[in-house]
Formats: sequence, structure tokens, C-alpha cells
Amino acid sequence: MRNLKITLVFALFVVAATMATQAQQDVQVFVPANASGAFGNPIDIVVPLVPAITVNGPGTVTVAYVSGAVDFGGGFTVGPNGGVWDIATKQDPLLEAQGIWATRKVKDLAALIGVFVPQSRVTHKGFSPIDGTKDWTPVGIKPGGLFFIGAGRTFEAKEAGTLFLGINDVTVGNNSGGFTVEVTGP
Repeated sequence: MRNLKITLVFALFVVAATMATQAQQDVQVFVPANASGAFGNPIDIVVPLVPAITVNGPGTVTVAYVSGAVDFGGGFTVGPNGGVWDIATKQDPLLEAQGIWATRKVKDLAALIGVFVPQSRVTHKGFSPIDGTKDWTPVGIKPGGLFFIGAGRTFEAKEAGTLFLGINDVTVGNNSGGFTVEVTGP
């Protein structure tokens, strides 16, 4: 019976220690209106995506819009869900992620987007948080991993890595403003 009590106390100690080391991170991040990571086509300037949070293992990551707006040229101002715009003959970052070109109006231009990059890639020599399918970096991010965040999103990180944030736009040289977000993760 005494051994059972010792085993239970030890098990509780291990659980408590594990929970303490897996404390939630809570960070606030500003994503400037020109941070498109050079995704999409054609692009005008190369501005890397913004690192938001790095996690050491599996867990839930949540991104929540706090404030801000993006003007994507000519006084067209949008919130984190983006706006509707005719970008025929262009490919915004989320369209590049799908491998398609715009043939219609895009409903989420200048929206908040993200990509989770495994730690093994982030720590690789030469890594830069820009489009890895173009010739600007020896190790970059593959467009297929980009996803819409908008006003908020929760997802499961399956491994250690870094969440990068950006703007769903291709010609960002005339953009201004940005979004402040709260990012929570393990």
C-alpha cells in the first residue's frame, strides 16, 4: 500500500511538473501592411513575414485580432478579413498557395494570413521567411502552407516550429498601416 501511495504522489508530481513547463505563451505582434513574404505574382518589393510565436512541441495556437487596418492603395482600407478587389491577371499569396491565378474578384485582399513552419526548416542555414519557390533565399517557405487567419483562427501545431504572419497582397509597396494581434500557444 505504501508503494502505491508513493507511486501516486510521484505521478501527480510528474503531471504538475509537465503542466508547469507547458505554460501558455501570450504575445502581442504587429504585422505591417507590406509584410507579404514575396508570395504571389507579380510582386513589387520583398518584405519578410513576421515571426509571431515559436512552440517547442505539439499544442494549440490561437491568433486573435486586436486592432489596426491596412490601406492597400488609394484609400482602400480594410480590417483583418481583407476586402473585395478585382485583381485579374494577378496572383495573391493565398491564390499562390492553391496554385491558381485570379479570374475573379478576390474577397480577402490585404487580409491577415499565416503559415506554420517546422523548426527544422526555420533553423536551417540560410532560412528566410519569404517565398522559397523564388530565387531570393536558399531556404524559404513553401506557398502551399499559407492559410487565412482574418480576425482570428485556432489551429493545432503538430510539432515544434514558428508561426509567421503576413498580408494577403502582391503589390505592397503602396500599403500602409497594419494589424496588431494576440498570439497564444504552448
